[in-house]
Amino acid sequence: MLRRVRAINFRTARDVELQLGRVGAFIGEPGAGKSNMLSAIAALLNPDQPLGPGDVRRGAGSATLEATMTDGTVIGPGYHNGLPALVVAPAELRAGDLLLPGRDDTATKATEAIFRNALESAPAPRIALVRGIEACAEHVSGAVFLIEEPELFLAPQGHRYLYRLFRRLAANGNQVLFTTHAPGLLNVSRLEEIHLVRRDAGGITTIDNLEPLEADDEFRALCEFDAERSELFFSRAAVLVEGLTEKVGLPHAFRALGYDIDKDAISIINCGGKTNLPLFIEICKRAHIPYVAVFDSDVRGSDKPLPELIELNRRLRVAAGRDRYVEFNPDFEGIMGITARNNKPQRALAALRSARRRDLPTLVEKVVELTMEAARPTAPTYS
Repeated sequence: MLRRVRAINFRTARDVELQLGRVGAFIGEPGAGKSNMLSAIAALLNPDQPLGPGDVRRGAGSATLEATMTDGTVIGPGYHNGLPALVVAPAELRAGDLLLPGRDDTATKATEAIFRNALESAPAPRIALVRGIEACAEHVSGAVFLIEEPELFLAPQGHRYLYRLFRRLAANGNQVLFTTHAPGLLNVSRLEEIHLVRRDAGGITTIDNLEPLEADDEFRALCEFDAERSELFFSRAAVLVEGLTEKVGLPHAFRALGYDIDKDAISIINCGGKTNLPLFIEICKRAHIPYVAVFDSDVRGSDKPLPELIELNRRLRVAAGRDRYVEFNPDFEGIMGITARNNKPQRALAALRSARRRDLPTLVEKVVELTMEAARPTAPTYS
């Protein structure tokens, strides 16, 4: 299998290096260069398709590709000896043939045959890819699968099932590398599987190979993260909040200040409690995702706060960092003038749904402005 890949002057990449495991997900904004990375790997593993002028970055004289296999072998374009079987499924073929014509070798042809024979049992084209992967997970070992947007035509439950199939493929000695925009195909407890692809202001592709979490955090992330929370990996910036009240209310604060969080690709993430905020902050840091952490001080009136509460608030400030948090005193409901204890999310929604700029408390406005400042200016909007 592939352990390391380096691409120099290949398409939009000036010089990128990938550290690969058995499963790898390439995520990032549209046009960042995710598919180019799969094309680079395909070029390394298919010596029958040499690099052409269109594969060379504009302004560069030539492109260089190199990979190190898990046994230490170093390969480049044109290398033939002992290559793993190769299966390439581009998005543009998803409603038809599914696979690009592969190498003319026994291992690749046999793998393709297993995949295509399984398609005969697919009741609809939309699940044909799933049927092919199911069959390969049972009968194939030693192959590399390169798949663009495997989530196409599948329901969210299908995304989760497909990810489990990818893990089965990997467990049977295969390697699965794919591009995706689907949170359900990401495993936050395995951050090392995620490759964050970006394109800078000069049009050059860069890649962050994420570092894994510590063992204790891996278990907590597995428990706390679902597909909705994994949306933060696709965000220009994330607002990390304690609970549902802020989750439903803050989008209207953005609207009151002239912003649309969906258009601007900003996610408001309900972290499921104040004590979970440090975990989400750490994940954002490792994934280089701009964030603003929002939490309540929970210090009310003349009550003497518990030492544990004082320490938790301090840890949150330190973890978030300067200009990366907003602390509501005593809480979000208090600064919004919500005094009733019942139906707090509904009351927050009612208070903010028709709010204008002049109606927003200063700290709520600060949340919005810090978030917009943190968001990457080069990211696309969905107008």
